[in-house]
Amino acid sequence: MIAARHRWYVPLLFVGPILVVQCTFLFTPLVNTFVLAFTNASTVGGGRFTGLDNFTTLFADAEFWAAVGRTFLYALITVPLIVAISTSLAILVNTSLRGSAIVRSLLFSPMVMPLATVAVMFQFVLRSDGLANQLLRGLHVISDPLPFLTSSHLALISLTLVTVWRGCALATLITLAALQNVSREQDEAARIDGAGWLRRTWSVTLPQVRGTTVLVAVLTSISALRVFTEPYVMTGGGPGDATETIVLYLFEKGVAPGTQAGYASAISLVLFVFVLAAAAVTWGASRRRAA
Repeated sequence: MIAARHRWYVPLLFVGPILVVQCTFLFTPLVNTFVLAFTNASTVGGGRFTGLDNFTTLFADAEFWAAVGRTFLYALITVPLIVAISTSLAILVNTSLRGSAIVRSLLFSPMVMPLATVAVMFQFVLRSDGLANQLLRGLHVISDPLPFLTSSHLALISLTLVTVWRGCALATLITLAALQNVSREQDEAARIDGAGWLRRTWSVTLPQVRGTTVLVAVLTSISALRVFTEPYVMTGGGPGDATETIVLYLFEKGVAPGTQAGYASAISLVLFVFVLAAAAVTWGASRRRAA
């Protein structure tokens, strides 16, 4: 009877600490961001209610919309590449083709490296006297160093390649887990009917992991729209503002060197809407394709 009378609080002993952490570091800052978006507060405090003034200014801010365009371009490049490459690598690792053991041992190394470390590493690789230019000049492909990080045309593409290199590891792991549950009977039936490996992969294997592919696309889209570390560490948003993304623009306005906490909070809310819209569009397009 005593155990039954007190049983109601037992779940709280398990979820209570997690709820405290979530409220402290997730829900409270989220509510605070929503409140600040309607004020003219600075980063150091203060401020008064200003209604929709921040959003009115934001929607007329050409620099913000330029950052939005660059961020979506960044996502349009990285998402298809990560989905295609990770799916191909997962299929390779899941088979007994020659070379799959090497791929399996090297594939997940980017996952254990901090993103800032990856960005610094590629900064040294892609600079004018870096490994990439030295290799290309040694092979007599180029005569002058390529401005991977200092050209307004090449800088954003260079950053996308870094994101693809690191993002493929987790995406491959997710897809590989889905491939473990693919029906072997259907693959064997297709093989008996005379279908080759490529045909079986395209018509039997990939349709069975379509849901996982959609998940990878959604997660990659969200990550691409929230990209910050690569442009911040490698280019600082430059040259000029060629690699300035939404989050980097938010950082400049609200943290360093700017102190417009209210305006930065408004940017955060708009970015949140963009993330939800991108996830919904990706999911909806995939569902229509599946139907």
